[in-house]
Amino acid sequence: MHKGKTKYMNNFESNKDNTIDKEKIEKVESYKYLGQTTYLKDTTKEEVTCRIRAGWSCFGRNREIFLDDKMPISLKRQVYDQCVLPTMTYGCQTWSLTKATTQKLRVAQRAMERKILGIKLADRVKCIEIRKRTQIQDIVDFVAKQNRKWAGHVARLKDNRWTLRVTEWQPRNGKRSRGRQARRWRDDIVKTKGNT
Repeated sequence: MHKGKTKYMNNFESNKDNTIDKEKIEKVESYKYLGQTTYLKDTTKEEVTCRIRAGWSCFGRNREIFLDDKMPISLKRQVYDQCVLPTMTYGCQTWSLTKATTQKLRVAQRAMERKILGIKLADRVKCIEIRKRTQIQDIVDFVAKQNRKWAGHVARLKDNRWTLRVTEWQPRNGKRSRGRQARRWRDDIVKTKGNT
């Protein structure tokens, strides 16, 4: 264990310092593990922002394909679906999308589609027309499909794995906080497929 690289995060208030061999371990509010940033609070908003940045980076690495006027749109679509879309939706199976995060994803995708077609915002071409030309899969529909696939995987689990236990866990003690409750991953599934 490398003491300089080791950090810890906990979900309760504590003033006690953690030490290993008299060396203090840093406490953090978030950490990155296997390419996904983990936070104690709602992680989707920050993760979507990171994924959009990564998507633009991937788009930039393939710009000679996307911005070439001689390249057929079918090839551009294939590169987008195989490179950019998976980069932007990595780890999306557990996202709980709000209207704001949904809008962020759609805006980023539309901007990429406009770049692919060489259309500027000033041209005032409708989004429906752009989608007809590119025929790229809508990113929000893709995320919803991945959520359903993960929900099906969890529902088919028969053993007592943590995945299933954490999904079905309901806190039994404490009071609900005032105001609207935070959106959960399960809420999207229940809304589209029902409670069972």
